[in-house]
Amino acid sequence: MKLATFEVKGRVSYGIVKETGVVDVGSRLGGQFPDLRSVIAAGQIKRLEDFAGQAADFRLAEIHWLKPVPKPGKIVCVGVNYPDRAGEYKDNAEAPKYPSIFVRFPASLVAHEAPILRPPESKQLDYEGEVALII
Repeated sequence: MKLATFEVKGRVSYGIVKETGVVDVGSRLGGQFPDLRSVIAAGQIKRLEDFAGQAADFRLAEIHWLKPVPKPGKIVCVGVNYPDRAGEYKDNAEAPKYPSIFVRFPASLVAHEAPILRPPESKQLDYEGEVALII
């Protein structure tokens, strides 16, 4: 189940992303859970599964993607956390004894299909896949 926060017709909501579009769960549960963060905080992700079989309310072309979780709390990241990634650096350094921990700030995140801005101080962007764990 793919979840998203989006804006449509000037209204922010959240829902389930399907091939045919988005099921607007926020319009159905918004009184109880105003945003996706409140669903997660209440431990109620499974409640969203009740709407997975419903038809999409909006086509993907109708919505504007927003960052998935509005106003996230702490974002703590672990870098160079698998052997092949350390090998990409090709500096022959020993593997670190402890993982590299760093933070991300909400302003540094972008929504799906949003442009990524490269700071003028950087000559290139780094790439990598991300996996999120919400506690």
